Amino acid sequence: MPGEWVGGPGAGRRAGFAFVGRGGELRTLTATLRDGPAVVLVEGEAGVGKSRLLREAAARLDDEGLVVLRGWCHPLREPLPFGPVIDALRDAHALFGPGTRLSPATAALHPYLPELAGRLPEGTDGPGAGPQQLMRAVQDLLGSLGPVVLVVEDLHWADDATRDLLLLLARNPPKGLRLVLTYRAHDLSGARNVLGVPYRRPVGVGGTEITLAPLTEEQVRELAASAIGPAAASRIGRKLFERSGGLPLAAEEDLLVLADRVDRVEDGARTGTSWLLEEAGVPRALQEAVNSRVAVLDPGAVAVVEAAAVLAVPTSEEQLALLAGLEDEQAEEALTAALLADVLVERGPGRYGFRHVLARQAVYERIPGPRRRRLHVRAIEALTGRQTPALVQIAHHTRRLGDVTAWLPTARAAADHAVAVGDDGVAAELLQQLLAEAALPSGERARTALELSRIAMYRADSSTSTAILGRIIADPALPVVVRGEIRFNLSRALVDSSADRSHSVAQMQQAITELADRPGLAAVAMSALSMVSGRGSRISTTAEDQALMAEAVRTVARSDDPLARATVLTNRITLMGMTGDARAGQLLAELPRSSPDRAVQRECARALYNAAYGAMLRGNDRARALHDEAEETARRTGYQVIEQGCAVIRLRLDLAEGQWAGLDDRLAAVLPQTAEGTKFRIAALMVRAALEVARGSWAAARQHLATFTTTDEENASWDVGQAGVTLLGRIDLLEGDPEAAWERLRRPLAARRHKGVWVRAHDLTPTAVQAALACGLPAEAERLTDEAATGIEGRDAPAAAAEVLWCRGMTTAATDPVAALTHLTRAQARYEALGRVHIAARVAEQAGCLRLAHDPGEAGHRLRQALDVFSRLGATADAARCRQALRGTGVRSPDPGRRHSYGPELSPRERQVAELLATGAGNQAIARVLGLSTRTAEHHVANTLKKLGLRRDQVRDATGAGGGG
Repeated sequence: MPGEWVGGPGAGRRAGFAFVGRGGELRTLTATLRDGPAVVLVEGEAGVGKSRLLREAAARLDDEGLVVLRGWCHPLREPLPFGPVIDALRDAHALFGPGTRLSPATAALHPYLPELAGRLPEGTDGPGAGPQQLMRAVQDLLGSLGPVVLVVEDLHWADDATRDLLLLLARNPPKGLRLVLTYRAHDLSGARNVLGVPYRRPVGVGGTEITLAPLTEEQVRELAASAIGPAAASRIGRKLFERSGGLPLAAEEDLLVLADRVDRVEDGARTGTSWLLEEAGVPRALQEAVNSRVAVLDPGAVAVVEAAAVLAVPTSEEQLALLAGLEDEQAEEALTAALLADVLVERGPGRYGFRHVLARQAVYERIPGPRRRRLHVRAIEALTGRQTPALVQIAHHTRRLGDVTAWLPTARAAADHAVAVGDDGVAAELLQQLLAEAALPSGERARTALELSRIAMYRADSSTSTAILGRIIADPALPVVVRGEIRFNLSRALVDSSADRSHSVAQMQQAITELADRPGLAAVAMSALSMVSGRGSRISTTAEDQALMAEAVRTVARSDDPLARATVLTNRITLMGMTGDARAGQLLAELPRSSPDRAVQRECARALYNAAYGAMLRGNDRARALHDEAEETARRTGYQVIEQGCAVIRLRLDLAEGQWAGLDDRLAAVLPQTAEGTKFRIAALMVRAALEVARGSWAAARQHLATFTTTDEENASWDVGQAGVTLLGRIDLLEGDPEAAWERLRRPLAARRHKGVWVRAHDLTPTAVQAALACGLPAEAERLTDEAATGIEGRDAPAAAAEVLWCRGMTTAATDPVAALTHLTRAQARYEALGRVHIAARVAEQAGCLRLAHDPGEAGHRLRQALDVFSRLGATADAARCRQALRGTGVRSPDPGRRHSYGPELSPRERQVAELLATGAGNQAIARVLGLSTRTAEHHVANTLKKLGLRRDQVRDATGAGGGG
């Protein structure tokens, strides 16, 4: 509760620290949670006050009759289903109304919630219930509670199963549920997805995201005043702020020590009062503060505290008593003393631990070695004696003993259990630890590396695992066949990284040789290699890819491994989709969607994702449906890579289909979730760059496209690489440099010609044709158009067919304007039928410009069509280009620069100028983008800056433009 300063003897003792510096966040949080469903994310570093904010909100919501259930994630977790949520639900018995009826599905929770035994329906489901059954049971149970707040803290420590459940609840929350999740961003693993994959709230679900920053110096002083009084606080405020860095928890650790001393010191008795802090320790008082609080405890309480430090996870009073060697009554008194001294806190019903990791470490490190060892031994004995041994914790304590011989089999058992229950995160961490141990026998090293490689290829960020595996395969003692499988799995984990694509392909080629005696895996490796090449690698032609795939199909026929067969089928579908082979749709129907094997199900997810990706590039109308099925299957099977890929496909589909409203926000949510250097990060940056090109932020777009270079042959032949280089070529054209555009595009064109695949429409062919014509190379433009037309004959390539019509319109414009207009009109109609409204508007703009000299009225109609689309999408530069062309037609168009006076408000034109200023554009660039003279642009810039009250270099920060990539 908030503290208050009361004068008189002993007033230095705190009644509770004041709640300072979080008033706005508290109002936002409580207002959001009053209505459900809602999902709230609270982020902040350790000790910044996330838990305190939630306690204050809970107190206010409790006054309003809204119940808050709380659970915590822990760093040393067992692969037990949904532990934090189950812990929170133990207190739910009081929430059931007299007539509440629970669904039969909730019977599966009997083994996990004995506290609700009288409420849960009878059923046969026991501990063997699968994850999907348990998730549905929890969801149904929460739905029956009515309005309720479920808080899960420290999500950065969540196990995969808990994260999957929370993701389900966040995407499909029961009507009365308010879900609040806290986490530390820098402690999130991999690509730093809070829920494991990119997340956005569904329609109809409220919520907010709160990031807590450290307190200011003034707020730290206010915090101190609540504990030691305003006079003393005014003297130590600066020092306290410097020591704590503004973290409330660190400041409070100091103040807990000072509060017992300050009432013994008369104000002004000593010059300054920084000595009070110095006695607590320098430079920070965390270790000293914890030690001081422990020092006042009696031996029994110290024993309980030390037991808690060794156990490392919140635990029961009985467990603490067992480790501390105390009888029940002694343990109760000791634990109570530790709680009153604020050394330990209750972290859930009947579970006790430290307020934060640093406090636990402070106690742990001061335990004498012999006693620390004895406590670890007792912990192992207690954990082993459970009906279900806590294998992860046992492995932890065994390792702390330094007994490598005992630790190896224990850690192996814990890893095997994690693999069995599908907790890839726990399993990978344990397997990495095992491989780091020099004493691991060679046979076990091979087995462990193999298991880690099978996990790594499914995880969104497997950089740690791939680094380890890269060293393992260099071991000459490794059996050839084992090395081959590890090498192949490693190559699959690396393939989505732009920096590792060539290395990945080389690893696949070598793996095929090493797997000669295992036809199933050899076939998988062959098909994967052909599929990688089919995605644009320079290694082979499409004919060679298809020949290798045919060999893979013949080889896998000799294997009865269902996973190998599913994987080869997936890769066949992928290769066919990327080459526009309509038979890919027929093969999708053969996917073993009903297989009980999770690995086979994951292959189905990958097949659907790749099919969606190919359909998106070709303009096939099944892209959205395939994407949705892929995303659902990936979520259900915990396939992080595919989930991440689906999030990026959605962005690219939204871009292509003109769903630009809110696209910047969706992009900003996905970008931080993608790992640096992966194709997903690069593709997301390409979406941002495409928006910037349309808006005239060409310099910013070039920055985001810096990955795409014309000197990197691999980039030039990769789908995402071709799209990025094409965007750079468009910027060259817009800036009036067709020679640079043509030179830039020659390499991806050569790669496309070598590959012989023209079905993928990322604007390369039309942009190259436009550049060739502007460079006075009409024969080259016609040759390119003919090659594209021939390349899509008999293929499923509706978007590429529209591109060919567009190119025909451009190549015939000089010699046969009537035929050119017909081609452009047909291309526009094709694009509109595909839902690609922005490109359709660009074609309409070209058609309008073509008719300017012959039929200004028709030209005006076409340009106005394009202008309407550009204006609706917010494509500032495109719209300005249309307006400039319309001036020659006699057709009036709304002009943002010619309206009544807007007074102190920015006019539409000035808002465009502000947006461009925020990207760092100069006056000449602004003039070029908006189709203005330099003098007119200077006039608009001056007016915009005057109304904003800013200098040019301040506009970016003031408008929040830009954003990381």
